[in-house]
Amino acid sequence: MNEKFDTPDPFIDLPVTAPEILRLIRVSVFLTDLEGSIIFWNQASEMLFGYAETEALGMNISSLYHARYEDSFKELIDRALNGERISEKWLGVHKDGTPVWIHSDSVPYRNEKGKIVYMITAAFDFRAQKNMEEKLEQSKQRADVILNTTVDAIISIDRYGIIQSFNKAAERIFGYLAEEIIGENVNILMPHTHSGSHDKYIRSYRESGENNIIGKSRELRGKRKNGEIFPIEVAVGEAGHKDQEMFTAIIKDITERRELESEIIKISEEERRRIGQDLHDGLGQMLTGIGLMCQNLLARMEANKLPAADELREITHLIKEADKQARTLSHGLVPVELNSVGLCHALEQLCKRAEKLFSIDCTFKGSCDVEIRTEELATHLFRITQEAISNAVKHGKATHVKVLIEDKPESLVLRIEDNGTGFKRTVKNKKINGMGIHTMRYRAHISGGELHIIESNEGRTVIEYVAHKEQRP
Repeated sequence: MNEKFDTPDPFIDLPVTAPEILRLIRVSVFLTDLEGSIIFWNQASEMLFGYAETEALGMNISSLYHARYEDSFKELIDRALNGERISEKWLGVHKDGTPVWIHSDSVPYRNEKGKIVYMITAAFDFRAQKNMEEKLEQSKQRADVILNTTVDAIISIDRYGIIQSFNKAAERIFGYLAEEIIGENVNILMPHTHSGSHDKYIRSYRESGENNIIGKSRELRGKRKNGEIFPIEVAVGEAGHKDQEMFTAIIKDITERRELESEIIKISEEERRRIGQDLHDGLGQMLTGIGLMCQNLLARMEANKLPAADELREITHLIKEADKQARTLSHGLVPVELNSVGLCHALEQLCKRAEKLFSIDCTFKGSCDVEIRTEELATHLFRITQEAISNAVKHGKATHVKVLIEDKPESLVLRIEDNGTGFKRTVKNKKINGMGIHTMRYRAHISGGELHIIESNEGRTVIEYVAHKEQRP
């Protein structure tokens, strides 16, 4: 019998060393009767709560609970009587009044008749874990605030392209709620013409380390929930580790930027047309008139056998050449009416002018039933071709250029191929990697297409514009 309390020794049926072992282990272990009175208290319990064994024995367990948890022991007894093994977290109080976060596991102790007579509890201080959890929760809350107040969509995906998180801006931009999109493949946010490419890039990066997307910003097209295709700028970063690869995409909706840039292009084209029209109707006609006057004057001088006739003949010839040059320039600035038939004719004339201006072989092949929905698209295709031919001659030293346009079942393709020195070698020249290339890429994007610059096995440079029909304006 316990000398201090008139209660049976709970360890009477255990080996004599068991109580000593429990007293020495580093985990707090204490026993209580069903009223909550403490009847066993080990050294680890002294360290955890500050009470010596002589103080703790006979003390009610409620003294160890914070006020807001004071009914927890009664609930624990009720659950134990129903046969539960209880694991819980609660706020305890040290002898000096300091709060202590406790994680405890309690099991009922039955006598030889199977009746529950005691509760055995093992407890430990999880303040460090609790503090870490609180810090993590605070960090998560701060991250959530940042993620959900940024104007850019932030989406995280796993190694298989499955969406793991979707912030408020992503909801606004794409039209999906987070709960309906998380768990879906990220391809749902892309036109079907791009969806396969993403899986290919991720798979290639996982298997070979080949990086076509990570750490790079790219202009692509997104697809809203309502099916609308729109321009986006995407930057993808890697997170996680080998066992759990994660990727985070920051996505900007650049629709307004593209509309503004498109408006600037329209204004620029209108200015080109005005200048071209002035060259044709103003300077061109003036040179034509001066040429006719010179011809009449030359006829009179030759009739009178004046000595300056030869010089005037040369002047007349130069005026004619200047007139031709002005008209050629005006045609470059003001191509013919750019509808379906007009585009083919304009490209054909562009090739002929290139042959005269650059003394090269420039051929055009295309079908005039190509579907061109807007004059804006036709203008972009014309300017891309014009820039590509100019680059081929000036930077690639090409002597032969082929232009092809065709309307395939799923896409419109414009292809310019030349026999110059090749893009990889000419790219060393800063000019070819400057405004010309950027302008062509820009025109491709705002007209719903993609621009690919390829060097063929024969070393030929191929500039290819591809616009899938679902994305064309």
